[in-house]
Amino acid sequence: MTYRFLLFDIDDTLLDFKAGEMKSLGEMFTELHIPTSPVLEETYLRINQSLWQQYEKGEISREDIFHRRFVKTFKRMDIDADGLLAERVYHQKLDQQAVVIPRVTETLAALQDYELYIVSNGVEAAQLSRLRKSGLFQYFRDIFVSDTVGTPKPTKAFFTYVAQHIPHFDRHQAMIIGDSLTSDIQGGINAKIDTVWYNPHFTPNRSHIKPTYQLAEINDLTALLLANQD
Repeated sequence: MTYRFLLFDIDDTLLDFKAGEMKSLGEMFTELHIPTSPVLEETYLRINQSLWQQYEKGEISREDIFHRRFVKTFKRMDIDADGLLAERVYHQKLDQQAVVIPRVTETLAALQDYELYIVSNGVEAAQLSRLRKSGLFQYFRDIFVSDTVGTPKPTKAFFTYVAQHIPHFDRHQAMIIGDSLTSDIQGGINAKIDTVWYNPHFTPNRSHIKPTYQLAEINDLTALLLANQD
C-alpha cells in the first residue's frame, strides 16, 4: 500500500501537551493564589479526561468542557475559587505552550514528498498559534480542527469533512497518526483509514480498538512508509 495523505494529531503526537499542561496548571494556580498539590492536579486531570471522552462520544459540546472542568474540580476539592476565571487564565497560558516532541521536526521535514495535514480536537486559533510558535506550521498543507469542522474526532462526519476538503483525497492512500486510541485510532477505523498508534510509553492496549500499525518513536514513521511503497 502506497500512502500519500498523512493526517497528524497535534497534542502528544507532535507537541508535548502534557508538559505544557502541567506547566500552565502550576502557573494558573500560582497566579490565582490557589495552593497546589498532587491530589488537586490528579483530580483535575481525571475530570478533564472524562469530559473530553464525553465530547468525543458527542455527549457534550467543547464549550461544556471549558465551563465545567475547573468548576467541578474546585467543588470536589472544596476550594473556594472561580472555576471560570481559572479556565480563562489557564487557557491563556496553555495557548502559549509549544514544546515539540523529540525528532518530530526532522521527521516532518523528511516527509515532504507526502501531503501532510493536521486533524485535531481543540480550538483552531490556539492550535494555529502553537503550531506557528513551534515552527511546525510550515510542514502542513491544511489544518482541520474540530471547532471549525463542527464535530470532533472520532466521528465519521469529521473525517468526511476532511476528505471533502483535501483535493483528490483517497482513503486507501491515507493514514492517520496519533496517540489516542479513542480519538485518532477509532476515528481512522470509523473512516476506514489506516492508523498509526504513536505509543512512546508502550502503554498496553486493553481496548477493542486495534490500530493498523504501532510506533514508539515518531521518526520510525519514515521507515514504515518506505516499507509500504508499491
